[in-house]
Amino acid sequence: MSLILEQLPSAEEFFKSYWNKKAFVVRGMIPKDITEALIDEDHLAGLAMEEDVKSRLVRKGRNIEDWRCDYGPFEEEVFSELGEEDWSLLVQNIDQYHPETADLLTLFNFCPRWLLDDIMVSFSPKGGTVGAHTDSYHVFLIQGKGARRWKVAHEPIKNEDCIEGIPLEILKEGFDGEEVTVTEGDVIYIPPKFGHEGVSLEPSLTYSVGFLGPSLSEMLNEFGHYLEEHHENPPRYLGQNLTEDAAPFQISTQQISDFKSFMTDIFEEDYFTKWLTQYFSRPIHTDEEETLPEIEVPDQDDLLVKPPEVKILLAPLKSANKYSVSVGDCSFELDQEDLPLVSAMASEEPFKAEIFKDHPALLNTLLQQHKLDII
Repeated sequence: MSLILEQLPSAEEFFKSYWNKKAFVVRGMIPKDITEALIDEDHLAGLAMEEDVKSRLVRKGRNIEDWRCDYGPFEEEVFSELGEEDWSLLVQNIDQYHPETADLLTLFNFCPRWLLDDIMVSFSPKGGTVGAHTDSYHVFLIQGKGARRWKVAHEPIKNEDCIEGIPLEILKEGFDGEEVTVTEGDVIYIPPKFGHEGVSLEPSLTYSVGFLGPSLSEMLNEFGHYLEEHHENPPRYLGQNLTEDAAPFQISTQQISDFKSFMTDIFEEDYFTKWLTQYFSRPIHTDEEETLPEIEVPDQDDLLVKPPEVKILLAPLKSANKYSVSVGDCSFELDQEDLPLVSAMASEEPFKAEIFKDHPALLNTLLQQHKLDII
């Protein structure tokens, strides 16, 4: 069965038949006027020379043991010594640095933006590749200029075995899959753990929109920190329901059940919901040293817009008609009647400032923290 679809599936069909299940390719999904506005290789190389930008350079060796992976920042002379084949430059979080590339995100609004990891961009000349591998996230691979040949697995790889002794996670064994060549505007969707390998046929740019779920250990750790910071009196285990069976060195099945309840009851409270919206909307990249300019409060007729790289998430609280809302790292509560504010921001289309007429302090906060732009 071919990977290639005639058109992008509807959101319902995507989650029913493809999300976590099958890869696909859509030809010409991204219009040319959008691909032409995306970050180019020169700007990408410039970012890779900056201290706070995550970047890496993969060089394919003649033999597998000769492959190299170096991490930025890079000096300018490194790029002049690379040659014209067999290397790839990859730069993370481009949605935070290049607004036109961040605009790609609006084309993927059928996916939960709150799971967005980043937009990673890679440039490689002919022969450039990072080898056959899998990822732990959902990824849409958007082909910019040039052409790449991809091999994509038909199903997830259950027992992943990588080559030892090299600084890259490259699959040791081959995988069953389909080969497809993509050109400008084509998009590939690859679910987690599906093997894939791309090789540039000519100088080309690939824009990777990744959606990554957190690990359980990370979530539990972050929620614990949130409770310490925001809960006036965090719950403490007091030995409820203990009996003589617990002395001195035993825990019964009932006591284990009690511990589970003690640890999970908090998930039914608003503390968990508020943390969840904050956790999934927080910015991945922050520059603590950056001093942002003060922004004047706009007139009611002025137009505002939320940048695509700013995440937004809302969830219902236990109180009737109350919602927890987070916009980036700014969190607050709203009544149901005020939810048009959220809809206006989430649309990522211009809207009038007058919609905030009953919440001037909130508007000021969002503006000063650059969660909204005046246009």
